[in-house]
Amino acid sequence: MKNVKFSILVLSILIVGGIGGYFIYTFAPMPTSGAKPVILPVVPYIEVTISSRSIPVYSRGRVQAASVHKITSQVSGLVTNVSPLLKKGAQITEGELLAQIDEQPLILDIAQRKATLSQTKLRLEETQANARVARKQTGRNASDYARFVPQLEYANSQVEAAQAAVDYAYTQLEEAKITAPISGKVLETFIDEGDLVQTGSPIAVINSMNDMEIRLPLNDRELIITGANKTGSDNDGPVSLPEVYLTDFESKDRWKGYIVRTDGMRSQNQLLYVIAQVRGDNVFSDMGRRLVPGSFVEADIRGREIDDLRVMPRDVLQPEDSIWVISPDNHIQRQEVSVVYRGRDSVYIETRLPPGTKVVSGGFHRLIEGMEVRPIPATDAVK
Repeated sequence: MKNVKFSILVLSILIVGGIGGYFIYTFAPMPTSGAKPVILPVVPYIEVTISSRSIPVYSRGRVQAASVHKITSQVSGLVTNVSPLLKKGAQITEGELLAQIDEQPLILDIAQRKATLSQTKLRLEETQANARVARKQTGRNASDYARFVPQLEYANSQVEAAQAAVDYAYTQLEEAKITAPISGKVLETFIDEGDLVQTGSPIAVINSMNDMEIRLPLNDRELIITGANKTGSDNDGPVSLPEVYLTDFESKDRWKGYIVRTDGMRSQNQLLYVIAQVRGDNVFSDMGRRLVPGSFVEADIRGREIDDLRVMPRDVLQPEDSIWVISPDNHIQRQEVSVVYRGRDSVYIETRLPPGTKVVSGGFHRLIEGMEVRPIPATDAVK
């Protein structure tokens, strides 16, 4: 009895399974066929434009005074007076009295030299009188000595020498008053009242505050780009000086100047220094701040204008000076370019790419030659 029930159960399961398999096979959905859609990589691009412009070249340097005067004493003597303005950091005016050397020894020297001058004039008068007598008493064939010719020349030269000595003594008396040769700021002082100074002793160091200079290192390519290697004049006449805009790192003040010359020799790292000069009212920034020695500034040098430049963001440049160009059918191609200069944010190319050429931007390095892409403007990619 148990065997019959088991057989019926197995048979029922087989019948139900068969019916289910039939329905699954009969009503199963038909398979669809078709190519899987290809997702193209999206790449931003910029369009090539042509322009003529000067390429900004950046450098850095420290400001120093264009004119530094080291004042020395021209006479020896005792310092009897020192101006209260002769202090480190003080602002002085041209012609202002800085120190006074004792004049009494110089006045005495003038008196002695005047006495010597009077004595030589007296001797000249005596010699002239003797010469007149000699010319009357001697004949035409008499020697020059007999006619007092060399004696007169010597007496005249003695008077001239004595007069020059008196003039020099007066000059020394004037030099006893030490005045400021320029308007500027006192950097160093070396004397006090009561000091005994000698001729050539240092008195003070004064910086001119009207003209400033900055030494800026450039390499050979930067010299050519800015035109700083042609300052002054050439066979075609005067050469316009490259402009330079200086910016203070902290205050962001800006000053305008010009590249006026280059150093005569290279530095140890083979760079050549150019000298930027800021003069006159330009020593005051656009916000009214004076450019002072010791300031560390960044320089933006704008030199000669270069024609037919292609200016692009720096990230378009690929290894080995190449770029990715997008063809009209949206395939990319690698193209080598001639780079004039790599700037801080831009690259300047002189390869004659047609205007409107689409160039991949954004620093893509895994693209493959001939790959099809979906280009979008770089401005839209930023959004």
